[in-house]
Amino acid sequence: MARLIPCRSHSTKGLTLIELVVSMAIFALVATMGLQALTGALRMRDRLIATEAGSAELAYALGLLRQDLAALTPMIFHPPGAGGPRSSIDLTPGGRMLSLSLSGQPDLPPLSGPGLHRVDWRLVVAPGQDTGQLTRQVWPALNPASAAVVQPEITVLDGVRSLGLRTFWPRIGWITGSTSAQVQQSRSVTGSPADGDAAQGVTFNGYSSQLPDGVELTLDTARFGRLVLIESLK
Repeated sequence: MARLIPCRSHSTKGLTLIELVVSMAIFALVATMGLQALTGALRMRDRLIATEAGSAELAYALGLLRQDLAALTPMIFHPPGAGGPRSSIDLTPGGRMLSLSLSGQPDLPPLSGPGLHRVDWRLVVAPGQDTGQLTRQVWPALNPASAAVVQPEITVLDGVRSLGLRTFWPRIGWITGSTSAQVQQSRSVTGSPADGDAAQGVTFNGYSSQLPDGVELTLDTARFGRLVLIESLK
C-alpha cells in the first residue's frame, strides 16, 4: 500500500547572508548610539557635579567675606611679640593679606571673651603660578598674649588671581586701600579735641581704628571672573 506524503504549500526559509549582515549592522549602530548617549550623560553629570562643587565653594567664600565685612569694628589689633599695632581694616601693599577687626563673634570653649576677633584673609600663590588659594585665619582676641592662640589657616577658595580693596571716606570718596595720607590729612584738619571719638579714633603712626563709610572688595578669579563685594558700614 502506497504511503501518502503531505505537501506543504509554503516552504520555510531562513535569513539570507545579506539580511543577517544588515541586521547585525543595525544592532551595532543602535548599540553605538546608546553607548554614546550614555557616555554623554555621564560626562554631563560629571560637569554638573564639578559646577555644583565650584558654585558651593564660591558661595561659601563670598558668604564668609560678607559676614566679616558686616562685623567690622573700629578697634586696633595688637599682635603678639614685637609687631606694632595694626589698623582695624588693613590691606598689605602687595594685596596679599586683608586683616579685619570683628565684633560679635562666637567664642568656642574653653575660650570665653567679648567676641572680638581678628581675621586674616591671605592670598597664597606658589612661585611660577598665576593663581593661588584664598585662606582665612582667625585670632580669638584683638590683643592676644601669644601667637599660639591663632587658629589654623583654612583654604576657602582656589583659583584666585588677585585681591583688591577700596574704601569710601566722607568728603573724600573712594580711595584704593584701607587708608591713605589724604584720609589722615582730612581727619587732622576737621578733627579737634572737642570732636571726642573722631579725634581719638585716628592716629598718625601708620595705623587707625577709624572705619570708612563703605568697603569694596574685589576678587579676580580664574573660573568665575571678576567678583565685587560692596558693604556699607554706616
